[in-house]
Amino acid sequence: MNPNNLNLYIVDDDQPMRKSLAALLLARLDGFAVQAFESGEAFLENAHTDASGVAILDLRLDDVSGQLGLMSGLEVFRELRDRSSPLVVVFLSGHGTIPDAVNAMQDGAVSWLQKPCSETTMLSTVQAAQDKARAIAIQRRESQSVKEKWSRLTEREREIAPLVAEGKSAKEIAAALSKRDSERPIDYRTVEAHRAKIFSKLDVSNAPELQKILN
Repeated sequence: MNPNNLNLYIVDDDQPMRKSLAALLLARLDGFAVQAFESGEAFLENAHTDASGVAILDLRLDDVSGQLGLMSGLEVFRELRDRSSPLVVVFLSGHGTIPDAVNAMQDGAVSWLQKPCSETTMLSTVQAAQDKARAIAIQRRESQSVKEKWSRLTEREREIAPLVAEGKSAKEIAAALSKRDSERPIDYRTVEAHRAKIFSKLDVSNAPELQKILN
């Protein structure tokens, strides 16, 4: 996902609130595709919870359809955590309690807003969440790129890469690998050739850069 184009989800059973909040954020913040849902179930079923973005969750979603047992905002939040979702969560509620707020913040919610709140407070809070979501998107994109590059390495190169990252010389690596598996001895010149290929495939130029990738 392009970190400059993020999803923003509003989950609130209050229709006027959903519409006014969506209009405010669309008008005042750039880089968001805004979607609004009246229930946690609809949100979890239709939102891209595996992609970076921001979710504004009403703490206590009332029964808007006459059905019992609808999920609360906290339950939706816990489901996102169970899915390892990268979405940054902002809670918005007129019914919040201090324990609810403390628990949610400890579990990873970025902020907690009490209804009603000013436009200034809402915008600054969502902007902070947006900045965090962008950072997560960039981090995930870089991580995926590293995984793709790592998959290009041969089995032998994957054995050698951590030793190169430690700063060991080609002779030291050859000795260590030959001792580790006497049936697969390796010459230091072969290690040097593998090291060059590792640097090329992973797009690094030295051991410290390789160490950053492996960490």
